[in-house]
Amino acid sequence: MILREILMIALRGLRAHKLRSGLTMLGLVIGVAAVILLTSLGQGLTGAVNTAVEPIANSITIVPKLSPIPGGPPSESLTDDDMQAVAKASHVALVVPMVTGSTTGAAGQVSRALTASTPGAQFLSASVTGSTAEYLTVQRKTLSAGTFYTEAQATAGAKVAVIGPLVAKALYGPDPQAALGQTLRLDHALFKVIGVMDSFGAAGDNAIVMPIKAARSGVFGKGIGGNQLSQLSVKAHSTGDVKAAVGQITEILRQQHRITNPQYDDFQVQDLGSRVSTFTSLIELIANFVPAIAAISLLVGGIGVLNIMLVSVTDRTREIGTRKAVGASGPAILTQFILEALTVAGMGGLIGVALSVGMILLLKALLANAGGVGFLSSFDPVLSLPPIAVAFGISLAIGLVAGGYPAWRAARLEPIEALRFE
Repeated sequence: MILREILMIALRGLRAHKLRSGLTMLGLVIGVAAVILLTSLGQGLTGAVNTAVEPIANSITIVPKLSPIPGGPPSESLTDDDMQAVAKASHVALVVPMVTGSTTGAAGQVSRALTASTPGAQFLSASVTGSTAEYLTVQRKTLSAGTFYTEAQATAGAKVAVIGPLVAKALYGPDPQAALGQTLRLDHALFKVIGVMDSFGAAGDNAIVMPIKAARSGVFGKGIGGNQLSQLSVKAHSTGDVKAAVGQITEILRQQHRITNPQYDDFQVQDLGSRVSTFTSLIELIANFVPAIAAISLLVGGIGVLNIMLVSVTDRTREIGTRKAVGASGPAILTQFILEALTVAGMGGLIGVALSVGMILLLKALLANAGGVGFLSSFDPVLSLPPIAVAFGISLAIGLVAGGYPAWRAARLEPIEALRFE
């Protein structure tokens, strides 16, 4: 019996039991579609996370800390000299100093006592940060109105300020443009508002940023004056340079602070890159594990194929006996039932592939039309050939394995016994 005839007989057998064959394929359809769809979503999630964290993967933060050893030497603050020394490290691309604190502010030249604000009030308490013109770069903040101060303004200590959206709303109303050019009074110093930042969370929205010289002279005075710093934000040249940069920074600051025993470190170097790496590794693990769970449905579909083929052999025992009696060989019977199983698995796999690809394309179109907001702006399900090929290949393999044993049973039946089967 030639292969084409065997295939036609197999298809007729499937058509004769449409409902049973359809229900069997349904398990494979769901399994294949689930594996492809979840793999696509997982790869899209991984890509979105990598895109979101990439700008901070090479970020390093340095802050002072108290000596953990009781009776140890007194801790030193971070200073401008520390900043200049760290900036010379070969693996460091950028160092941005910051002085931070809190104060009360008011709109205009107000002389009455300042009080904490509620939305719409004229006075408020806010956090103040003095830094250089690279502040926006290291903090990844953007402006909704106006401009940030320039390097020349920062060097000159100009009395200008860029405020958060909460400060702008509390003092000047809901329109950020209304704050531009206004006078901002912080304690006894007057500043000109030149920009309003976009929302960046509760703490960032209630912030005021200004040149570091202006913050030291006009706001903090002797409290955080002189050359002391609250924090250093460092950018390594690349993510691969972060580990080396941390080592260089640690060694430089120990020399600057005359520390010979690491237990007496009075500073803390926080490597954001290692935390990001741990987080992204976890996301990748989840993205790879979820499709593996979905593959269980493929196993269930395989059990369905095995079941229908066993039932088919039992129901068609007399038919098998008749074919053997008129000359059909055991290998021909074996091939017939294996082809039936592969046909069920192949059709189920193809339908599952078509369904999953259609859903992925629809989702991509919906995300593109929605324009994406925040995290969703970089979320893009990945439609690639490898997961499709693997899922379809597994479907065929399941059909082959699940159909093999019933086909072997059918091929071993003796013609006389099969004809006498009731």
